[in-house]
Amino acid sequence: MQHQKNIKDEEQQHHEEEMDECSIWDHDPAHKLELTRKQRYSIGGAEYRAIDFLSIFIPIVYLITTLLSSIAMRIYIAIDVYAQEALRTANDTGPVDPWLFSFFVCFSAHNNLGLAPTSTSLMAFVNAPFPLLLVSFLIIIGNVGYPIVLRFYIWCIYKILPQSRVMDRETLRYLLDHPRRCYTTLFPATQTWWLVFVVIGISLVEWIVFLTTNYWLPVLDGIPWASRIVVGLFQGVSTRNAGFTAVHILLLNPGTQIVYIIAMYIKSYPVGISIRNSNVYQERELGIYSDDMTPDHELSTEQHHTSPKLRRFPTMSSVMTTSKKLIPKQPSFYVMTQIQRMVTREICWVIIGIFCICVIEAEAIMKPSSAITALTVTYEVVSAFGNSGSSTGYPGENTAQAGSYRTLSKLVLMVLMYRGRHRGLPSAIDHAVLLPSEQLDKKEELENQLRQRHAVLMSQQSLLVDQPYPRWRSRAFSMA
Repeated sequence: MQHQKNIKDEEQQHHEEEMDECSIWDHDPAHKLELTRKQRYSIGGAEYRAIDFLSIFIPIVYLITTLLSSIAMRIYIAIDVYAQEALRTANDTGPVDPWLFSFFVCFSAHNNLGLAPTSTSLMAFVNAPFPLLLVSFLIIIGNVGYPIVLRFYIWCIYKILPQSRVMDRETLRYLLDHPRRCYTTLFPATQTWWLVFVVIGISLVEWIVFLTTNYWLPVLDGIPWASRIVVGLFQGVSTRNAGFTAVHILLLNPGTQIVYIIAMYIKSYPVGISIRNSNVYQERELGIYSDDMTPDHELSTEQHHTSPKLRRFPTMSSVMTTSKKLIPKQPSFYVMTQIQRMVTREICWVIIGIFCICVIEAEAIMKPSSAITALTVTYEVVSAFGNSGSSTGYPGENTAQAGSYRTLSKLVLMVLMYRGRHRGLPSAIDHAVLLPSEQLDKKEELENQLRQRHAVLMSQQSLLVDQPYPRWRSRAFSMA
């Protein structure tokens, strides 16, 4: 018994030593080159466990969310007479099976497909609030809200787990502190809150515009105000992400259509900015460095005159991601540089697409009282480029307006869909997972040298700019 007790005491002491070593990156992150090999193994072990946890947790969450939503939809249809009547009259070919509708729509909404087994999308449920709200929720968590709910789930599990499960709590704590080392779309707390506010802000703008610009139009006649509030929220969320419709987009106020066009175009930017702003290897990918670096000789001089305390350079090491001071309150220089490149390249594709389709469909556009106009063409192009799936439609047709275009116009839309689908990719491969290795250490050493060299060059350039022109040069200019 005494021997077993001694063994337990040794194991407990060993575990406490490991936790003390791991506290370096939990509370006071340091430069990765200053970590010992044992500390790196501790970090690598937590990262392996975190990646293994995500590989199991994410598919389970996806299936459970979709299945529970489908069952909830089916229960609502079973108890609501209006929903049952809507399914019986939604298609001209006959009633729609409730089980098929529930699972089909929920899976389609969660994957942002915008497809429904009814010929008029979800217009038959315009006065049924629960299906519209449920579909809106699935659309959000399947797209821009996915990083938000994923971090929220991990945080809840971390809070619920008992203190005795030290290893599991350490793994979840690592995921919360170092999310971008394990998953591309799992962000730190600051970027996650920023994403929450952006999603709420965009949704509120669309909702307010919908209610204030369409309340007097015939498209909302017969719809009570309670249903209008739900429809406005649903239409704003669905238009920019999935493409479900509860009202005719073509009959909405042109101002509302313009707001929807802008929302569809910028829909990938909130997540894209969060990915780039939380990427700790952004400088290496872009091949550019900021101008606020201090050269080595200036650093040593400053340390000599002021304090013997060492001053660390900002590093791309993932260990630094836990420091709240290093998380910028606004997109960094590297993020803004890449966003400018994206906007410059992407707006050209949209303009060229609008021009091509307007030229091809000029005959239909120039007809009096034609449903195809320059505004609807712009709507279709931006929807295709943003992979939103929304359409203004065409009178007398159950298809998108693109179904009335010529073959060449459809090919243009296909090219725009393909190009728009890949616009969220970074300039280089985004290293979501980089395990400790000697090769990575060498890359970071080389990167630090490049950063210091860049700082020296920038300081020399600033000195040259500050120096006045020589007198002989000014005289030469005056003689000329």
